[in-house]
Amino acid sequence: MKEDEKKRLSAVLHATEYLFLENMALKLVLEHRGIANWQKLVDHLISDKEMLGGVRLTFRDLYQEIEKSADPTAALEAFLGRIPKRKTAQ
Repeated sequence: MKEDEKKRLSAVLHATEYLFLENMALKLVLEHRGIANWQKLVDHLISDKEMLGGVRLTFRDLYQEIEKSADPTAALEAFLGRIPKRKTAQ
């Protein structure tokens, strides 16, 4: 994998990391539906250093694997395999 490809893949992973964190916060908001100031709750959760640190730990190993590998496809596939599959409607 070329350096520019690694940078693009890393950018995708950074965006995914942010969306993962945002999704966690939104799930908490849904659990607490009816709260009038939900946006403040979302902002607070996203700025929570402990929660942010936990999310970063999830992605740290994958970033390191991409940096040290000539072909980080296996690391990416292993990560994607841990993501829950979307449930289909029956």
